Amino acid sequence: MDKFSDIKKTHKVIKKEKVEKINENLIVENIELTDIEAFFSKLFESKEMSHIYHLQTKGEEGSYAKHMALGSYYEGVLNLIDEIIEVYQGQYGIVENYQVIDTSATSKTDAIEYFESLANDIKENKFKAIKEEDTHLHSLLDDIVCLIYKTLYKLKYNK
Repeated sequence: MDKFSDIKKTHKVIKKEKVEKINENLIVENIELTDIEAFFSKLFESKEMSHIYHLQTKGEEGSYAKHMALGSYYEGVLNLIDEIIEVYQGQYGIVENYQVIDTSATSKTDAIEYFESLANDIKENKFKAIKEEDTHLHSLLDDIVCLIYKTLYKLKYNK
């Protein structure tokens, strides 16, 4: 039978491991993101933002078309994001840090405005995040940009 003092020591060790894990997580949150981490985080943000816009669609004219357009984006973009990140990681290694996704902008920004801004952000920052010679990665990114513009077409003209 274990002595009470032995059990107490084990408890302290477990507690210490938990504190260390918490501290490691706090350290990770303070690490500055690389361009690729921030870039991939932005892509994940677009999925979350589109899903929330999709769920917030109200009954005004064209709302069903908007609901369907946003649903198509968030359902389609996840596979595209997954593919580009897996290819990137196969070439360069695992991406460790991602930003926390803040979707509060959905209450302040129209969906069309958000997607137009997203397309511009991707086009402006893609060479900061992905080397120009990595055309295979840019090709995958172009598929995401195409989905954004297809979504914008549906949001603007399908009522």
